[in-house]
Amino acid sequence: MKKAVSNQKRTGKATPEEMPRARILLVDDDERNLLALSEVLKPIADVVTAPSGRLALRELLRDDFAVILLDVFMPEMDGYETASLIRKRPQTSRIPIIFLSAVNKETEHLMRGYAMGAVDYVFKPVDPIVLKSKVAVFVDLFQLRQQVAVRAQVERELEQQLVQSRKTEALGQLTGGVAHDFNNLLAAVLGGLRLIEGRVELGVREQRIFEHMRHAAENGVELVRRLMAFARKQELSPVAIEPEKLCDTVSGLVDHALGEALSVDWDVKPQGLHLFADEAQLELALVNLLINARDAMTDGGKISVGIEEVAQPDDLSTPEGAPHWLRISVCDQGPGIPPELIERVTEPFFTTKGPGKGTGLGLSMVAGFVEQSGGLFRIVSETGSGTQVHMTFPATKGATSDEVAPVQTDERTSLVGSVLVVDDDDGVRMVVSEQLRDLGLDVSEAENAERALALLQNGEAAEFLLTDFSMPGMDGLSLLMAVRGRWPKMRGAIMTGNPKGKLATCDPQIPVIHKPIDMGELKRLLAVA
Repeated sequence: MKKAVSNQKRTGKATPEEMPRARILLVDDDERNLLALSEVLKPIADVVTAPSGRLALRELLRDDFAVILLDVFMPEMDGYETASLIRKRPQTSRIPIIFLSAVNKETEHLMRGYAMGAVDYVFKPVDPIVLKSKVAVFVDLFQLRQQVAVRAQVERELEQQLVQSRKTEALGQLTGGVAHDFNNLLAAVLGGLRLIEGRVELGVREQRIFEHMRHAAENGVELVRRLMAFARKQELSPVAIEPEKLCDTVSGLVDHALGEALSVDWDVKPQGLHLFADEAQLELALVNLLINARDAMTDGGKISVGIEEVAQPDDLSTPEGAPHWLRISVCDQGPGIPPELIERVTEPFFTTKGPGKGTGLGLSMVAGFVEQSGGLFRIVSETGSGTQVHMTFPATKGATSDEVAPVQTDERTSLVGSVLVVDDDDGVRMVVSEQLRDLGLDVSEAENAERALALLQNGEAAEFLLTDFSMPGMDGLSLLMAVRGRWPKMRGAIMTGNPKGKLATCDPQIPVIHKPIDMGELKRLLAVA
C-alpha cells in the first residue's frame, strides 16, 4: 500500500546524508579470491560476490553497482563474454568494469579487455593498496552521481510545490475576484426579489415560482461563500469554542444525513482547552468532512472523529496569544485517495465524485478556512485503508464567550431621514436605493466617489452615506475619510462583497455590511443614534 500525504514538504528520496553505501560486484570462480578481495574492499563499499558470469548477470538484475571486478578466465562463461552481455543491457552498460587476470598479460589481451568496455586491467596477484585506490575512485564517482540525482529530484519536487503554490494563489485571486462580481449580481437579484415581494401581491402559483427563484439566489450566496473561503477572503469572527459543544452541535446536524449504515465515534480529549476559530465556519467545515467520509464509505462503516491537544505544527509560527493547539481528525474507512490525486483534492472544482455528486468546493473551502484561521490542514491517505483529514487550530484556555445579542429594530424605530447611496454597479445601486425608499427615506444616488463628493459640495442633503468599497478611482473607504473631514456629523457605512485587503485594517468604528445586504442589519445601521 502506498501512503500519500497532502501539503507536506517531502522529497520521496533519501537526502545525500542518508544515501546507502555503494555496492561492488566481485566475480571470480575461485572462492579464495572472492574472500580475500572482499576483505580488502569492504571498508569502502558493500561487496556482493558471484562465482560465475551467469550469477553475476542475475545480481545485476537486482541491484545497481558502483563498479564490477570481473575475472577473465572462468568456466562456462568467461569474463569477456560476461562483459559483452553487461554492455548490451541499457541498465548496466555504464557500470565501470575492471578485469582481473593471472595470465595472458600480452598487449592483445589488454586491448581485447578495453574493447569489451573495461576501464582497467589488473593482474593477479593483486596489490591490495593499489586495487583499493582504483576501486575507491569509482565508488566516489558513483556516490557523487547518486547525490546529484537525489538533489535534482529534490529540486524538481520543490519546483513542483512552488508551481502548485503559485497556481493555488492565482486561483485564489481569480476566485476572489469572480466571487466579488458574483456578489454584486446576487445583491441585485435578492434585493429585487425582496422589492417584488413587498410591492406585489402574488398568487399561489406565482409565489411558488418566486420561492424557487429566491432559493436559487440563496444557493448562489452559499456558493460565493465557499469561493471566498477558498480564496481566504471570507470574514471570520473567531471565538473560544468548547470541543464537546462543537461535537454535540455537529452530531445533531449530520445524524439524519449519514443514514443507518454509518456511525460516528467521537473521541474528545481537549484537556481543558477551547478551539479558537469562527464557530459557524468550523461547524460547516466539520460537517463537510463528515459528508465526504460518508460518500467514501458506500458500504457503511464507522467514521472516527477525534479532538486532542498537539504540539505546535512545525510549518506554523505561533500567533500571539495562542500557545496551545487542538487537532480535529476525521478518519474514514473508504478506499482512500490515490497518491497522484492527493495534492489536487483541495483545488477548487476538482472532485473525485461522479457527475452531479459534488461541486469540488468542499475541501478547498475547508482548507482555506483552516489556513485563514491560522491553522494547518493535512490529508493522509493510504489506498485501500481510508483517509485521515486533520485540522489543527490555535487553542485557548479561556471559556466560551456568550454572543452579544444585536440591537433589535421594529416598525417604531426611528431611522435617518436621508441617505446617499454610492455604488459603481447600476443594478446594486438601484435595488438598494429602492429598498431604502420603501422604508420612507429620501435617497440620492452616485455612481462613484467623485460624483458623490460633487453632490455633497453642491448642497445635497444626506444624513447617512452608504458606499460600496471597491470602485474605480477613489474607493469607498477613502470616500468616507474625505466626507468625515468635510462633514464630520455625517454617519456612514461600507458595503462590500470582499472583506479582505485594505478594508481589514480600516477604522473599527466604520460599520461594514456585506453583500447581499440583509435589510434588518441595514436598518440597525440607519437607526437614529
